Amino acid sequence: MRSCRSHTIVLLLALTLQAMLWGLPLTAFAQPNISLKLSTPFGGQYVVRAWLPLKATLSNKGAATTVTITGTPADASVQFTRTIDLAANEEKTVWLYVFLAQPTSSVIITVIANESVLLRQEVPLLLRPVERMRAVLGASPVASDLFAAGSLQPTDVPDHSLGLSNLSVLAFFALDDPLSSEQQSALLEWVYGGGHVIIGGGPSAVSLQSFLPPDLRAAQIVGVTPLDRQPLRERGGAEMIDPLIGVKLQPRSGAYAVGDPDSTPWVEYPFGRGRVTQLAFEPKALQDWEGQERFWSTLAQPVVLFATGIGQSSQIASRQIETLTPVLSQLPPIDTPTVAQGYIALTGYALLVIPAVVGWWWWRRRIVPVMTLIYIATISTGGSLWWATTNAAPTHTALRLTLIEPINQTQARAQTALTVLSAMPRREVVSFNYPVVTQPLPINTDSDTGGPFPQATKTVTLTLTPWVRQGILATMELPAPQIRATLVIDQEQLRVDVQNDSPFTLRNVFVSYADQMIFFGNLRPGVRSAARWPVIFASSAYPETLGTQIVNDLRENGLLIGRDIKRRAAILTTFIDAAIAALPDRFDPGPFLVAWLDQDPTDSASTFIGQRETLLVMRLRITGQGRLILPMGWLRIDPSSQDTLACPNSKGVQLSGSTAEIRLRLPADLVSFQADTIRMQLQTTNQVTGRDLMVSAYNWQTANWDEITLTDPSNFSIPAAARFLRNGELRLRFSGTLDQIGCIVVVSGARGVVP
Repeated sequence: MRSCRSHTIVLLLALTLQAMLWGLPLTAFAQPNISLKLSTPFGGQYVVRAWLPLKATLSNKGAATTVTITGTPADASVQFTRTIDLAANEEKTVWLYVFLAQPTSSVIITVIANESVLLRQEVPLLLRPVERMRAVLGASPVASDLFAAGSLQPTDVPDHSLGLSNLSVLAFFALDDPLSSEQQSALLEWVYGGGHVIIGGGPSAVSLQSFLPPDLRAAQIVGVTPLDRQPLRERGGAEMIDPLIGVKLQPRSGAYAVGDPDSTPWVEYPFGRGRVTQLAFEPKALQDWEGQERFWSTLAQPVVLFATGIGQSSQIASRQIETLTPVLSQLPPIDTPTVAQGYIALTGYALLVIPAVVGWWWWRRRIVPVMTLIYIATISTGGSLWWATTNAAPTHTALRLTLIEPINQTQARAQTALTVLSAMPRREVVSFNYPVVTQPLPINTDSDTGGPFPQATKTVTLTLTPWVRQGILATMELPAPQIRATLVIDQEQLRVDVQNDSPFTLRNVFVSYADQMIFFGNLRPGVRSAARWPVIFASSAYPETLGTQIVNDLRENGLLIGRDIKRRAAILTTFIDAAIAALPDRFDPGPFLVAWLDQDPTDSASTFIGQRETLLVMRLRITGQGRLILPMGWLRIDPSSQDTLACPNSKGVQLSGSTAEIRLRLPADLVSFQADTIRMQLQTTNQVTGRDLMVSAYNWQTANWDEITLTDPSNFSIPAAARFLRNGELRLRFSGTLDQIGCIVVVSGARGVVP
């Protein structure tokens, strides 16, 4: 008996020791058959709150294995990881993206296999402001450091748009090979989010166009011609005597020629938030011109530039997350936890089942064996616990907000912000239908945001700490939902056509332009709906965001239902405003389509505990030709092209001095609109007369300012308006005692033709 007991003790000690060993991290020496080669396409230069792209080439000289490459900013704990399968004697090149939330001196890269660190390298970094982060494929056109990274090769272009988020401008002046499909998709998404692409001209213009995405071709090349040099003189601040020869560009729909349309030196094409600038001349043709440095510095400017919490950004995604962050902590409440219901069940067991069993035992006067009582108690306890678990309320809650933005007919980008709160320790596995790149959400400074945050994976595991909010932001590319929405010129009016060919039901569909919007209701799969744009809209006296307008409309019509409407209304309002991400100094009134999807195409899970919202926001193209009457409000003030200050209530601009200029603009698809008559309505804080205010319009044909005769300054027309409207832009000059006028709101419409 003593020997058996000793053996039992030894066995228990051995099992305990083995369990302790299982819990310890394994270490091993680096294996020489795995090698790593790292490179950064921009020479280690980076921007705060942007992604650093790292190209890693892994070589395996041994047996097949799986490795994880990890990037960690110096003096930080957050880890960005990517898992790679390496076959025997295989070399593989992958991209790793590291989000730099704070300034740092370097990034630590490690390669791990079987919980052993095989390799470790440190990549030094150099901080630069985003407006100076310009890169060029081919030779730089200037000798200075205007372009932070020059002479890049096609292989230096990242395969994900996040890898380009460091850049504000990317120029293609030489391209020997076409970009891969992944690189083209990344480039499209980056421009759509606010990037500026410059495409060189001259003899290599045709090949450059063929190597880039068709959506970024701003013009068609139709020949060779001497170019208008006046736009170059204006930007370069120097005379240009020698003739400039280049290709003849014919702008695509929505693009406009700079200078003489028949000999334009470049064409500009707005694409999403960003822009494509396509040159007609070869960049090196300016190398001997004294104004070249100033010309390139004024041409290669960011399209989008706004302040963030710690710097500046040129990608609208930063603004979207910044706007959305305040509501990410507004989670649905957690009901009674499972453990509480378990106690209730056990209490009932103690009060009812145990006395019954004991009474039955005494009734049988100890005839029933003790094991029978144990079996009865076990079965009763198991049944009680099963009932408690089955009927228990969830121990966690979550908020999942997914924004889907179609970029073209085939490609869309999605961003999913997921916040989870648990009452008990748990591991939450989040599944996606497409590979994602993840990063922490700035929702709780007390939570452990070290990660890891995986990339190129469809599954993410969150380790939840009780009562601490934790979340991730997942970015992915997916096929665009087959939803077609356009504004068509029909019978001198704009008609909105929406066709839902997707498998999803569109709920609460709105089409908006600035502060005007049309409600379409719900559209099931296969349904088409059309509506004419109303001629008259009542403008609100108070500035309201699009999110506020839409949610108020839903609330007033009884379409905002469910529990905790106030919290849900706040989330939906902020969600829409974050998706639109209007900037005070940018002209971007739309038109937009805003709708909710009844399913989340990025989510592979069938059930979800908490609140889930899937928002679709897409830009509408304006198509068609012929006569067109544009309603009041479609020719709007362009805040990015005037030096006046915005009014305190964000309605209109503040004029001062004796003379001030403002510019009004049409949407990009109407840049070819030829106006016959322009109607103007002026609203001012203080009442004015024709003697107090003089209005002049810039005549593009004569390059002079022509005075407009005013009988009523609050409502007047501009006849023969074709000379005043060029490329969708109208310039007005106000003269008089402007300090006494106060704020001025200009609302305009037009009548004309789209050729």
